[in-house]
Amino acid sequence: MVRIAVAGGTGGLGHTLVDELCRGDAHSVFVLSRKSQLSFEAPDNVRCLATDYESVPQLKNLLESNQIHTVISTLNPPTPEVQSAQNNLIQAAAQSGTVKRFMPSEWGIDYFNDDEHVPLPWKTVKQQAIAELEKYPTLEYTMVYNGYFMDYFGMPHCHSHMLAEIPYVDIAAAKAAIPGSGDDKVTFTYTKDVARFVRKLVESNDKWPTRTLIAGDTVTFNEIVEAAEQARGLKFDVVYDSLEDLREGKVTEIPAYRPIYKIFPKEFLLQMMAGFGVAMVTGVFALEGELLNEKHPEVRTTKMRDFIMTHWSGRH
Repeated sequence: MVRIAVAGGTGGLGHTLVDELCRGDAHSVFVLSRKSQLSFEAPDNVRCLATDYESVPQLKNLLESNQIHTVISTLNPPTPEVQSAQNNLIQAAAQSGTVKRFMPSEWGIDYFNDDEHVPLPWKTVKQQAIAELEKYPTLEYTMVYNGYFMDYFGMPHCHSHMLAEIPYVDIAAAKAAIPGSGDDKVTFTYTKDVARFVRKLVESNDKWPTRTLIAGDTVTFNEIVEAAEQARGLKFDVVYDSLEDLREGKVTEIPAYRPIYKIFPKEFLLQMMAGFGVAMVTGVFALEGELLNEKHPEVRTTKMRDFIMTHWSGRH
């Protein structure tokens, strides 16, 4: 049994990780939250710990008093405030006498790529977390890269705790604004599959590598559109945003973006989509290297075409 603390475990990916890690009562899971109660029902092996991220001594005491062995961070979005909270959590984990492993809030791609490949201004938040971890050589850590989350292409019909951030292909509206030519390979992974691999990491006695690659499926956007058209039985309205436009922060708006403006301002969201688009066209999202999948072939990942067909077939 491992005693695990999940920072940001009340929503999104964090909630999905908690769901998997608590399954079967094999581990004790502690959700670090600014609130004292969970926003969802959970089994007896899950507890919520009210957390003050501004105080390293209090965080250290919290981790030690609950004998936490592994800390997993899903803190988001990557703002200076979140950066400070995660850095404080790293310091507290390193200073505690119980925490041996730390998984920072990476969950995507290698943010150490230059601006020609990943023009996202907030990537420095990701980079600084790793710089903080490097200060503590006795604290084992791994950065998990899983590409883009597949969940978005099954919403609102699939089971997911993620925010409905529909990228590039609006299947409901039968419209798409594709980065580049649409033939660039992109890795997508369903959050439930990410969680299953994270459980494997937590349960492994092997030393964690500093980078862990997970790939659910690697496909092109043209293949995604083709699957969506077949599932819905109609032709989509598709436009392609050039790499030059994406580098200038220009991205074609699709209907699915508009509801998200209540959470992310329009300018920020479109710039983020443009930045991710550049990373996709330049190959950053096509994960290459030794995959954790190869070590655990028993974890069968969800494939994009199957995912779309399952959740969109017959929905006209």
